[in-house]
Amino acid sequence: MDARERQKLVDTVGAEDAAAVERFLGEGCALCLLVETADHAEQDWPEWARAAAVLQRWLEARGQTASAERKLGYLHCTVDAQKVVPTAIRPSLPQAVARMLKEHGFAES
Repeated sequence: MDARERQKLVDTVGAEDAAAVERFLGEGCALCLLVETADHAEQDWPEWARAAAVLQRWLEARGQTASAERKLGYLHCTVDAQKVVPTAIRPSLPQAVARMLKEHGFAES
């Protein structure tokens, strides 16, 4: 991620979440990948960034790692699971990810 992308991420989600997002996505154009993924899910990328930070910190707290692809897949599954919840009472994506992690965890395999 170049300096301009990183600054945009920091300005949008804060330094702590931005650092977690960078670790979540690893090398390359992290912001580009995040924005593209959020666009495909028809959601705002800052929500995806915050959700990515939640998942990354959860994994790190448990000494777990996963590829960016698997982590993005988890976010997609969370979005899909939330589609049955009426929009008026649907939690934010970061809240939904935290809830999914609490209820189901994250399988390493």
